[in-house]
Amino acid sequence: MTEREVCIVTGASRGIGKGIALRFAEDGKNVMLFGRDVEALKETKRLASAKGVESEYFAGDVADVDFVENSVNAILKKYGKIDVLINNAGMGIFKEITDASLDDFKTQVNANLYGIFNFSKAVLNSMIERKSGAIVNISSLAGKNVFAGGAMYSATKHGVLGFTGCLMQEVRKYNIKVAAICPGSVETGFHSGGSPASSKKLMPEDIAETVSLILKLPQSALASEIDIRPTNPK
Repeated sequence: MTEREVCIVTGASRGIGKGIALRFAEDGKNVMLFGRDVEALKETKRLASAKGVESEYFAGDVADVDFVENSVNAILKKYGKIDVLINNAGMGIFKEITDASLDDFKTQVNANLYGIFNFSKAVLNSMIERKSGAIVNISSLAGKNVFAGGAMYSATKHGVLGFTGCLMQEVRKYNIKVAAICPGSVETGFHSGGSPASSKKLMPEDIAETVSLILKLPQSALASEIDIRPTNPK
């Protein structure tokens, strides 16, 4: 079994996921990268490996339970453990309900909810067996607030918070930490054709730092939910 911590990061090809993966590599953790964009994943892998850790990438759909289970089992077979799971993969389609389709909604449920369920389910038995591990789910302030055009996205992020809280209650008896982070606006390129870069937004590195803080708390302490927003958005 490897001595380094082994961390899975979904949505690791860019944005928050890439920022978290590179922070983990900087901290000496092996990083297993999941996403859809093979070339972008290769670049994240290259940058992580340059920091002297082991890194692998797995390209596929987080809502595909067979892909998730087979990939996680391959990681467990090679490294013997998974210490940290970061469920970051997600997407948003922003339309008023009168303009939205059921397929629009299903697409977001697949990425934002099924993916979290699939990965959490896949890693939990090994974490329970070791009585150790951490799962951090990246939600959003949209999981606590409402706004016109955000019904589909907001519903999935509310779901992430509900899932996270219940899972935390189920597995804390095994010394497994489960937490949610709810960012405000982050400069990630998340909104296709959206607003230009802004110094008033959070950066992926800010979310990576928040994840790191959660994981560095003493084993006896859990920050189960953290809101993070720009200090001065105006």
